[in-house]
Amino acid sequence: MSDTPMTADDVLRIAAYKDRSAALEAMVIAYSYHRVASDLAVRLGRAANNWYCYATWTSKAIGRSLDLGPGSPFIEDFGRRLRVPQRFRRLFRAALLTLLGPSYQLGLSLANRAIFLETASLAVNLWNDTPDRYLRVSPESDLTPQPPEFLTGLLSPADPRYLKDAAQLMVQAARTEDAEERAELLLGANIALSAYEQARAQAALELVLYRPVRWLTRVSWRSLRSLITRRPFPRLRLYAAAHEDQPWPTRVLESLWSSLYTRHLFAVATPLSDIKVGKPLTPPPGVSLDEVWVPIQNEKVRKLAEEFITEDRDASLAGVRDWVSYRDRMRFIVSYFRVYHKVDALFRVPFDPEVADGLAEEMRKGLVPQAISQMFADRPGLRPRRLYRYPSETDPDVYEMAHFDFEPFLEAIPLDPPGERGDWLSRGSRA
Repeated sequence: MSDTPMTADDVLRIAAYKDRSAALEAMVIAYSYHRVASDLAVRLGRAANNWYCYATWTSKAIGRSLDLGPGSPFIEDFGRRLRVPQRFRRLFRAALLTLLGPSYQLGLSLANRAIFLETASLAVNLWNDTPDRYLRVSPESDLTPQPPEFLTGLLSPADPRYLKDAAQLMVQAARTEDAEERAELLLGANIALSAYEQARAQAALELVLYRPVRWLTRVSWRSLRSLITRRPFPRLRLYAAAHEDQPWPTRVLESLWSSLYTRHLFAVATPLSDIKVGKPLTPPPGVSLDEVWVPIQNEKVRKLAEEFITEDRDASLAGVRDWVSYRDRMRFIVSYFRVYHKVDALFRVPFDPEVADGLAEEMRKGLVPQAISQMFADRPGLRPRRLYRYPSETDPDVYEMAHFDFEPFLEAIPLDPPGERGDWLSRGSRA
């Protein structure tokens, strides 16, 4: 692994590169998260995990689930969990690909890339004195071009205060010499980052989980009618619509399917084992619940945790009923962070050395998007943020492959308005 720390240019280049499959893209992001986690450990130590340790293994699992080719581990594992007989596996794969469709890969890939861009850019800028603290994919901004429909439909809004809290807590953790205080501050940063990224991914998650039901109840027969009449219809609009806006039968079936998937099929990947989220969370070997589930002393961290869990340990560790529910999902994630907070295995390299070397080469591919400063020349009243667009490329195939990408909708957002920044950042840069 390279000894050179990840930079904002690295994050931009990885997020902007277009010539990768969805599965390879997620693996590159997983390895990049591992690099960011290791870079942060130089200042924050390894006694407690930072958020990017968890993101490493989640993105690796996403990469497996985005591989839908012949021999796909995701499809094979899905078939085993549903106990599909071997002689029906080919038919099962064909049916599953029809139900999932390209929207499945699009939703997961888009959410994973956007979250990587926003959270990784925050981490690599933590110790800089620049005003731009993180990059955001901003389909709702007046400063960026009119976005494609899939972008506005798949990235949900999230409260930026969570990113500011995460940055402050990590900077404070780097300044303290007390190991337990640092661990608490890192726990708070982990909670804040997940509160942001889980909200950001909400729409994409709903599309991924509800897509099979919507294909069956709302799209399949329209597709047949469209084929006969040769009149197109807006599929994505049906897939990306809110759950509460669906007809009653669709809502019922979506809730039943999402609950079934959560309780029996979905698991969170870790280097130790896969955690089935539908069952109560149990500690890994060597971890005592009595030792990790102690009162949180830091007031800010305690308030962050109390947004999602209580001190009722059994209720907090209970299995999730529906992974689509933001509150229930965050309750489980915060409990997971508390239980696995000092499990050093999460710092492991997530791939074999040969694969890791290949992914390191992949990380270096592509060009860095250039800042757009001239947009403000004719609009002096706009808030001075840096925008980014992709550099010109001569290969036309690159643009053809990019129709699922989020295009040049990147903004660099300061965590505090100009002139109102606290001294926590300047002190943190000297830590």
